[in-house]
Amino acid sequence: MEQDEAYRRIWQTFRMFRHLADGRHDTPDWRSHDGVYAVCCIRVPAAALQPDLDTFRRVLAGFPAVRIHPDHFLHIMLQELGFVCETPGRRDEISPARLNEFVTVAAAAIPESEPFQIDLGGANSFQDAAFLDVHDLGRCARLHSRLRDLAAITTIPKYAYLPHMTLAHYIADAPVGGMAATLADWRDHHFGTFSVTQVEVVTLDVDQAYPPLKPYAVFPLRG
Repeated sequence: MEQDEAYRRIWQTFRMFRHLADGRHDTPDWRSHDGVYAVCCIRVPAAALQPDLDTFRRVLAGFPAVRIHPDHFLHIMLQELGFVCETPGRRDEISPARLNEFVTVAAAAIPESEPFQIDLGGANSFQDAAFLDVHDLGRCARLHSRLRDLAAITTIPKYAYLPHMTLAHYIADAPVGGMAATLADWRDHHFGTFSVTQVEVVTLDVDQAYPPLKPYAVFPLRG
């Protein structure tokens, strides 16, 4: 109920915005790093959301300030780990040894969880990105909390964790225009359901906008 209320508040807030914000992750700072960026996530199978996913993408693509996420990049973030480098000097950097420590701890904790279902939809939006609500009876949030507790993640996120599947980022500080009205037509739409049977740590190359999510470690959910 708290999660659903959070989505409702985000939607009501978005309807008050007059301008979109540039939400691209591949900023000059992102591209300036060597190596890769590591995250723990749940992949989302695009096929489970068809044909409505592509229909909605075509609607969003009609807005010039929208950049659509491709199928291979669809995921639900559980924990951002950081840029992998030998000598971390920032809060968003992690050493290979620390990354492997996280994997070891996660490998012991995550398989204790049972597989579960995720329902995706309706459409929603932050000021800088369009996304789908996640209905999972709080399972992603519990996985996120368990990972932070057991793996001793020291970074403090800017916002409270809320699972979501980003569909597109906005690429300019542009007027909202008809975006809110367009999203409203999809606000109560159910896009699809899929089973979560594993969680992954993946790495992303920083030299492209939507790199493949390269598996680093896979944790089956056995329960």
